[in-house]
Order: sequence, then structure tokens, then C-alpha cells
Amino acid sequence: MQDNHRVKLKRVLGFAPAYGAAVGLVVSGTAMFSVGNVAGTSGYATFITAIIALIPMMAAAFAFGELTAMLPGGGMISDYTQPALGKFFSTFALLSGYLVLISTDGAMQLVMGGVSLESLCGVPQIAVTAVMFLIVMVINMVNVDFYGKIESVVTIAMMIVFAAFAVLCNFRIGESFGAVPVNEGAPFLPEGNWMTVFSAVGSAIWFFIGFEFACPMAEENKKPYKNIPYALVIGLLTICLVDSLFALAAVRYTDMQVLRESTIPQIEASRAMLGKPGYLIMAVLTVLDSFTTANAYMASLPRMLYGLAREGMVPKFFGKINKKTRTPINGILFTAGLMLITVIYLTISGTGVDVVQQLINIASITWMISYAIAMIDVLVLRKRYPDFPRLWKAPCAYVTMPIGLLGVVYAIFTLRAYLWQAAICMAIVAAYCLVWGKVKGFPLFKPTDIRESVASIQEHSEPLEVWDEEIDKYCKAHKV
Repeated sequence: MQDNHRVKLKRVLGFAPAYGAAVGLVVSGTAMFSVGNVAGTSGYATFITAIIALIPMMAAAFAFGELTAMLPGGGMISDYTQPALGKFFSTFALLSGYLVLISTDGAMQLVMGGVSLESLCGVPQIAVTAVMFLIVMVINMVNVDFYGKIESVVTIAMMIVFAAFAVLCNFRIGESFGAVPVNEGAPFLPEGNWMTVFSAVGSAIWFFIGFEFACPMAEENKKPYKNIPYALVIGLLTICLVDSLFALAAVRYTDMQVLRESTIPQIEASRAMLGKPGYLIMAVLTVLDSFTTANAYMASLPRMLYGLAREGMVPKFFGKINKKTRTPINGILFTAGLMLITVIYLTISGTGVDVVQQLINIASITWMISYAIAMIDVLVLRKRYPDFPRLWKAPCAYVTMPIGLLGVVYAIFTLRAYLWQAAICMAIVAAYCLVWGKVKGFPLFKPTDIRESVASIQEHSEPLEVWDEEIDKYCKAHKV
């Protein structure tokens, strides 16, 4: 039974906000670093690397699309995994993917913003990073939503700039602004072989990671079973096209070694393409985008932990809400602490390409494991609940999901030098899930009944007429 007194999110959003969320987190300082870095490795064949990386990511998009259409609630990987694989894997998928990602990439976004601003006006990177970190933490502690409101604007601006620079320079219009081709006669395949292209697939995965952040908007979307799946798919195609075109232009006008070795290759490429104006525009947007992405991370992880605390899968400590600001204060402080550790590590180790790439690849591996679990969820739930309402279905799931899983395996194989570090992170999370679950007496590996998920969605969310009707038909047919 629904609690009519509970405050519920209104279903007022359409396709555009879901699409914006699907590309919003993907367009970040570290993502742009990866585009430049891969371009410096794969050269003119970067678009092939991107297309290969797109295959497992598209399978993951199909998976999240179907899962959201089945259970249009909170939109976290744990929500879908509990009825498929049980509490252990649901908690593991969330923590190993997002906790590692946010603690590493969240800090790197701040550092990237600092490096970009230092290149722009000479202010020391560490000072900029420290100020940005404090501002992000305070914004989230006092519940100021200003930057959340401008994040979509920054994202759209970055996509437009990426696309504009790509068009100008791929069609040689940029040469009217002083751009000089430096790799006009370079071979299509760097070093004359395909292995260089294939070996960069794991790094190219970072082009796309984060697209599923549209799923938590399901409770606010008028047609989540339609808008979110298509937003995920179209968002990935957009990212692949824009990033590939930008990479081609970057290779044409920028020294390959610069792209490989710079921590701000997108800024260096923009300078080569359009001179000082291109440099200034890209530097400013990189700073803004790094800031808003870090802010989004600081806002999201504490709320994930808050949700897990309500289910008893993490200590009640994370379920504390500040009475005045109504923010998950302990989760914010915990997230800030994790990001600070990474900032300190980067400060000690330096912000060279190798260090940045190391952290990106570790986070990429752990996040890909979460994507793999989502694909497995689809297959398991199809077997356990074959006729449960699916208002959007992954096309050819018994083909696309295994292909996606194989793609994840291959991508991780290309990052095998970092696998042991990622494995340590995941082992720590797995140990926590096992120990905490045993202490609390949870049936860790027993899937929950999907009716529990349905009841939770109906309790916490506004009615979704089409989905509610299909659920009623399902319940009547199964006499539940």
C-alpha cells in the first residue's frame, strides 16, 4: 500500500533531462584527457578504437534500459541486483564500482581543474585544487543547488565546443584561423599495426563510463521505460561520434607525443586547432566541467550510502541527516575524506600522465565489473521472471549480453597491468560485504522477491500509470 503522506518526487521530466544526464558525467576533465591520450596512441584509427569500446558499453546501456523499465525506482545498480543475485552482489556492485570511482576520479577532476587553471593564468595547481575541494564540500554540506543547475549548461557547452572544433578542423576551416596540419601524411595505423589500436580499447572505455547516471532520474521521469533507455543509447552514440571527430582533428593538428604525454591534451589540441581563442575556451570549459563533475560525485555517493544505510547494508552512521540542511552529512564527510586521500596521493606522486592513467584504469576496471553485473542481472531476471512486465527490452539480450560481457573481459585484459590494484580494491569491498552481512545475519546470496522491489517503488514513487497497470495484470495472472 502506498503511503500518501510521504513526500514523493514528481514525474515531470522528459527525454531531454535524461539525455543530458546520460552525457553529463561522461563529459569531464578526465574523459577529455582519455580522448587526447587515446588519440596520441591510436592516431587516425582512434574512431575504430572508440567503436570497439562502444560495443560492451552499448550492451550495458541495453541492460540498464531494460532494468530501468522493469523497476523504475531509485535507479541504482543495487536496486536491480538484489532480486537477481542477492544482497552481497548488489552491495558489492554499488560499492566496488562507485566508491572506488568517486574517490579516485572525483579527486582527479579537482586536480585536472587545477592543472587547467594553472596553464591558463599561472595560479599553482595545488592551491586551485584545495580551493575547489573546499567549495565543493561546503556546497554539498549546506545543500546549495546552484552548481547542479548549471551542470547541464556546462555539459552542453562542452559538447558543442568539442563538436565545433571537430567540424572546423576536419573540414580545414580551422586553417583560416592559423591551424597548421602537422600529421598530414601520417599513416592511418600508428606503428603500422592493428595491435596499437586494439590495445587502447580499455583506455577508450573511459570515453563512455558514467552514462548510466540517467537511471536515478527514473522516479522523476514521465516515461522512464521509454525516455531513459533511448537517452542511454543515443547518449552513447553522441559521445562516440563527437569524441571520435575531435580526436581525428586533434591528430591532424597536434604532435602525437604531446597528446600522449600531456595531462591536458584537449587544451593543447585546441590551441593547435584554433590558436589562443581555442586554448582559452577549452581551458575555461575544462575547469568548469571538472568542478561540476566533482560536485556531482560529492552529491551522489553520500546519497547512495544513505540508501544502503536504510537497508542495513552499511552502518547507520551513513544514514544521519543534518536536521538544518537536510543533507547526509556523514556521507559527505566520508566522501570528502576519500577524495582528499587521492588528492594527497596525487600531490605526492605528481600529476604526470602515468599517475593519472593509473587511477583512471583502476576505476575503469572496477566500474566495468559493475556493468558486467548489470548484464548478468538481465539474463538472470529473464530466467527467474520471464513474463514480468518489461516496457522496454534489450534487443536480442541472449546475444548482446554475452557479447557485452566478452567485451568487458577484453577491455579489462588490455588494462591487465592495473588489474592487481583494482583486484585489491574489490577484494576489500567483497570482504566488507561478507563480514557485514554475516554480522547482520543477511541471506547474502539469496535473491529477494521482485515483489519487494515493486512494493518499494510504489511506496516511494508517484504512480506510473502504464507500469502500474502492467504490474496489476502480472499480479492477477500469478495470483499474488
